Amino acid sequence: MKLSFLHCLVLSFEVLRVAGGPGAGQNTWERFNKLPFPEDEAFLYSTFPEGFMWSVGSAAYQSEGAFEKDGKGLSVWDTFTRGGNRIATGDVGSDSYHNIHGDIRALQKLGVSHYRFSFSWPRIFPNGTRSSFNEAGVSYYRNLIQRLKEIGVQPIVTLYHWDLPESLQRTYQGWINPVVVDFFKDFADFCFREFGDDVKYWITIDNPFVVAWHGYGTGLVAPGIKGDPGLPFRVGHNLLKAHAAVWHLYDEQYRPKQGGQISIALASHWIRPIKTRRESIQACQCSLNFVLGWFAKPIFTDGDYPLCMKSNLSSRLPSFTEEEKRAINGTADFFALSFGPVLSFHLINESLKFGQTEDLDLRRLLYWIKAEYDNPRIFIVENGWFVNGNTKTEDPKHMYYLKRFIMETLKSITYDNVRVMGYTAWSLVDGFEWSREYGIRRGLFYVDFDSPNLKREPKTSALFYQKLIEKNGFPLLPENMPATGVFPCNFAWGVAANSIQVEVTPSQFIDPNVYIWNVSGNGELKKLSEARVSSRRKTHCSDYAAIRYQVSQIRRMHVSHFHFFLNWSSILPTGKVSEANTTLLGYYKCFAAELLQGNVTPVVTLWHRTAKHSGLPASMDAKKGWQSMETVLAFVKYARLCFKHLGDHVKMWITLNEPNMGNPEYMVGHHLLKAHALAWHVYDKEFREAQKGQVSLTLHMDWVEPAYSFSRDDVEPAIRVLDFRIGWFAEPIFGDGDYPEGMRKWLQQRNTLDLFGYHLPVFSEKDKKLVRGTYDFFALSHFTTTLVFERVEEKLHYDDKLEVHYLLDNTWVRSRGRVPVVPWGLRKVLNWVKTKYKNVPIYIMANGVDEDQARLQDNLRIYYIYNYINEALKAHLLDGVNLQGYFAYAFNDQSDPGFGLYGVVHDELVVKSSLMHYRNIIDHNGFPSTSDGQQECLEKNDYCPECLFLTKRPAIAFVSFVGAAFVITVGLMIYYSKRYK
Repeated sequence: MKLSFLHCLVLSFEVLRVAGGPGAGQNTWERFNKLPFPEDEAFLYSTFPEGFMWSVGSAAYQSEGAFEKDGKGLSVWDTFTRGGNRIATGDVGSDSYHNIHGDIRALQKLGVSHYRFSFSWPRIFPNGTRSSFNEAGVSYYRNLIQRLKEIGVQPIVTLYHWDLPESLQRTYQGWINPVVVDFFKDFADFCFREFGDDVKYWITIDNPFVVAWHGYGTGLVAPGIKGDPGLPFRVGHNLLKAHAAVWHLYDEQYRPKQGGQISIALASHWIRPIKTRRESIQACQCSLNFVLGWFAKPIFTDGDYPLCMKSNLSSRLPSFTEEEKRAINGTADFFALSFGPVLSFHLINESLKFGQTEDLDLRRLLYWIKAEYDNPRIFIVENGWFVNGNTKTEDPKHMYYLKRFIMETLKSITYDNVRVMGYTAWSLVDGFEWSREYGIRRGLFYVDFDSPNLKREPKTSALFYQKLIEKNGFPLLPENMPATGVFPCNFAWGVAANSIQVEVTPSQFIDPNVYIWNVSGNGELKKLSEARVSSRRKTHCSDYAAIRYQVSQIRRMHVSHFHFFLNWSSILPTGKVSEANTTLLGYYKCFAAELLQGNVTPVVTLWHRTAKHSGLPASMDAKKGWQSMETVLAFVKYARLCFKHLGDHVKMWITLNEPNMGNPEYMVGHHLLKAHALAWHVYDKEFREAQKGQVSLTLHMDWVEPAYSFSRDDVEPAIRVLDFRIGWFAEPIFGDGDYPEGMRKWLQQRNTLDLFGYHLPVFSEKDKKLVRGTYDFFALSHFTTTLVFERVEEKLHYDDKLEVHYLLDNTWVRSRGRVPVVPWGLRKVLNWVKTKYKNVPIYIMANGVDEDQARLQDNLRIYYIYNYINEALKAHLLDGVNLQGYFAYAFNDQSDPGFGLYGVVHDELVVKSSLMHYRNIIDHNGFPSTSDGQQECLEKNDYCPECLFLTKRPAIAFVSFVGAAFVITVGLMIYYSKRYK
């Protein structure tokens, strides 16, 4: 959806207001809290700027292998992985040293414009100094760069990606010693001179925070030193000096001729305040300054450390001389940003969170950098996520994280005017993942580490990234555009409620006492004791204040239908029809009659269960509930009772509401189907001719989409889930009278050893005939969509019975209850029904989203209703779906907490904004185009029993009318003639 005009104004104002400089990033949290929800979080269909740099990356120690091949020296990682409790090494990695052609093919398949990789310092200078120059190492990188040139991919070279020559660590204590700064400068000088004509983008050091904090503080990464709390800051001090020295070297000696650009790759997490208080936001600001600002502020602002670090660390933080500040300040041609699992949720200590909560939000981080460092050009040089180490080529989790991060980047460019120049997915191939070894995989290409040639195979994430680069983003497709048009004139617009307010005692005309009105005094009514009036007045439906109030609120919505559920256990407390609560039945009858009087058609459901209650009378619950055929037969008697008492006012019945919810046992499902079929036949044979109503059942139909659909095999898990979730109940009724073939075959295969209780009951031919065709329309409830794929990723989201894994798209808007808002899923559901069941009439009986009950300005629900109904319109207009009605869920928060179009304040219903928006859609019967003429529909007459009489018996009615007029006239003449005699 495109941004609203108001949203654009807010964004424009914020862009103009923000001023770059230290501390300006603190406005980020407030700014994003003010942006309109959910519009700002909705998916953005757009493309990246022309010339945007699409890249993928790798690091030498992770991927090259050949750790002692052709004269290479040892690095600190070669020794670190052989000590302590380490299990695996990067000795082979993904063997890129011997497999340049495999990496080149992978790059070609992706279609990237740039490739970021690192030089191994000990492969070029085995002992870290120029005197140990290794020609074989230089030849390897020269060959790689030449091959990149041949396929039109520009190299982005990192000089130092954590693999310090072991000789420098052993001899000089590594980065603790300032002398290493000079060794690094000499190494960089060689690389600039040797490769600079072909390399236009240089990264001096990757993620100095990890090197300093974890290499020389916590000991989690090489060289694994720990114990001295001040050591990480001394190491960081030297890393900044090393970077600045190399930048000046390139700027002064190589840039004029080679024309390249150089920066340092800085990694960060994102942090969210646990409260909106100023103190929490300041703590978040300090957290970012301790991680990102530690290195970014000296380089991009003023050559000195953040004030938060200086005030917290005191003497542990080294200080720069004025000359050093000037030398460090401005030593970056762009802001090279790394964001992902290298820090987020893995290597950030609790102490660095300052009591706040870590979050994955690249867009906010990008804006923070823009504000804090005066709007630099940003190149995202490492981004992505990870999957488990046993994952092979199907990695939808990684794919959807990539989609999310790239979407946030696009929004950052489009909405926030952040100057992002390129994006690097990490990584090209699976490799050694530092402290996590081979326990996770981050590659776009799968590497079988046990195979002799370590062949590369594209993962689903690679195929996604390839298409994304090809399209340069997410171009708007016709199916993503809102539709204009209207629904048919007789379209049923409704609202649903799990229950209605019941008041079995009328509130009017039931007090038999006599009162005296003290007219001349205080005006109070005084009840006379002993004085009572005997009234023969019968109770009228209008005497129920609860009915009048509810119906008036329903009419206020302009709906044509109201869907409510009967309470079986209250109507038949003992379960016996002979002991029915006739008072309650009378109340339901009055409620339906008053709805009709108000021109609202009642839609009534006989049975539904809730999370806390089975919906059955207690006596049946005690006798195994739906597992027993006795409950089936009792339901049929109960249905007959309701048809008899309410059928004159109810023309649309639902026997069972969502019997497929909650994964019932197969025998329970079998009995539910029989109960529905028997009740349907009762209505069809005993009541239909007189009452002219329709009967069906409502199926819960949340959509299931393949997590990826690159082949037919990818779609099969979704088909299987749909068979079990929907086809289980739909196919016997709307299909051939039996369970889906795929469902039965799957369970037979699972029961080979008879170890699982997956036995699906069998319909006899008589039963098939009984169940098949027991519908007058297809009723469904739909709320959301999930993704599914056929592989174990996380046991929590894995369905052992169906052998599928459930997943959500990280770009989807979520409700307060974390339910995804996926409007297009409704259109897919409607088309699935149309295709499977021959264009059957369809009613959407419930569709809604949960939101904070305190929010009367319920923007998420407005967004939800508009977009879901618009998808329903597309299904009707574009796909030819025989859609007959739409019911919003729900009526109010009293009966359906969090879902109501009415809020409840002090037991009074209060209109929410979503109600007015829904009413506007109803009044326009959809989304008419301004160019279309007004839809011509006949107005529906108010319900009037007398009118029905006149319509059905016109001749008799005319005679009766004339006769009555004659009698009244004669009576009046006689009365007045006698009176005035």
